[in-house]
Amino acid sequence: MSERVGLDRAQRLMVDRAQRLMADRAQRVVLELGIDTAGAGVRVRRNAAGAAIDARLDLAALPRIEPLLLGRPVAEVPSLVERLCGVCPVPHHLAGVQALEAMAGLRPGSLPATADTARRLLHHAAVVETLAVPFVGTARPAVLAARAWAKAAKAAVGSPGHFPTTAVPGGVIDAVPSAAAWAEAAALAPAALQAAEELVAAATGAPPDPAQPAWAGADAALVDALGHPDPLGGWLKVVAADGSVLAEGATPDQFADLVALAAPTDAAPRPYLRALGPAAERYRVGPVAILRTGTLDTPRAAAHQGAWLAAGPAALAGGAATARAIFLLHCLERAAAILAAPAPTARSQHRLPHLNPKEGWGVGWVDGPRGLLVHRYEAEGAPPALTNATILTPTAQNEPWLADLLTDAIGQPDPTRQQALEAALRAADPCLPFLAAPPGTMDIAILEEVQP
Repeated sequence: MSERVGLDRAQRLMVDRAQRLMADRAQRVVLELGIDTAGAGVRVRRNAAGAAIDARLDLAALPRIEPLLLGRPVAEVPSLVERLCGVCPVPHHLAGVQALEAMAGLRPGSLPATADTARRLLHHAAVVETLAVPFVGTARPAVLAARAWAKAAKAAVGSPGHFPTTAVPGGVIDAVPSAAAWAEAAALAPAALQAAEELVAAATGAPPDPAQPAWAGADAALVDALGHPDPLGGWLKVVAADGSVLAEGATPDQFADLVALAAPTDAAPRPYLRALGPAAERYRVGPVAILRTGTLDTPRAAAHQGAWLAAGPAALAGGAATARAIFLLHCLERAAAILAAPAPTARSQHRLPHLNPKEGWGVGWVDGPRGLLVHRYEAEGAPPALTNATILTPTAQNEPWLADLLTDAIGQPDPTRQQALEAALRAADPCLPFLAAPPGTMDIAILEEVQP
């Protein structure tokens, strides 16, 4: 897991950008890959009799990036983070800028109309672009159609490359989307919607995965003022396994009061809900949690959501994969509605004037392709420099859920154990490159230890 591997082009870009941003510091920064991009390690604890106590994904070599940010001018942090974690750059881009806006006193929902529209289109395109990839082996034409639309939609709001450039504190960049770029994305939307329907069909029609244990923890997702799931919503809703609501609508500045970290400096920080304690209440995020938290407000996705809930995720072939396809369809429906209107042209609606981060702290969040991402920054000085940071990824929040899945899978008999372990990893969908392996080919190393 800790061997050094070669850097591909995107990774070199991330390293180069990080080194340029840090060049004015009188210190030497060495950035290396800390994980094996080709495989996963599963740590299994056994008792003296050989029975499995638990199993967890080995994240020991996955470094926390917050220490690299301390002392940096806070305005540079979102750009730096999205390049150090380049697998999902758009969610980091949006959450980081939101955190700066919170530090400047901007409340959720206060963006100019054009800025909100552009950010939403960027987000929805990123979800489609990311969540379509795992279906390339079973529905390649649909994946290509969906990703072609996503590329056009990102370009329409000023982010044609891998790393986004759309959002700035208080709004979006001044460049107005050209009528041609907007029209191209709109023209591709019908084919992309059909492709998304095909991806839902591919997920529900896949061979069933091995049975997995029911999740006893909670589900968390962002919602709008009416309680509908909203990837850029201003409220966090948390629902227990029995359907009872644990948090109806927490705001970003209440997040630290709602969620604590049992191991804040570890690669697996073990978040939990403060009200119930670390032993009683874990939670998960992502498309499965989104579908359990509230009713989607787009008709096609809502119909599939109803069927998914009625059958029960465990009864559906690839329940988590189906949830991801439904979320993809939901984002595409929302984006198609945005593109049905003319391209925004009011430059005054792009950005609030004179909005600058100040000393203090701020929280930004977004429900990305894999679920809730939270950035919390603290800064001092003028201009403010970062003194503390917490970046809570979907992978970190879903680690307890994945541990449950892996613990169950490791107890399966030899002929089915590999399949069960791979199914567990794909269900929780950690943001790690080994998930790109074709089905049945994931390299999983079992790391055993005996508990005294």
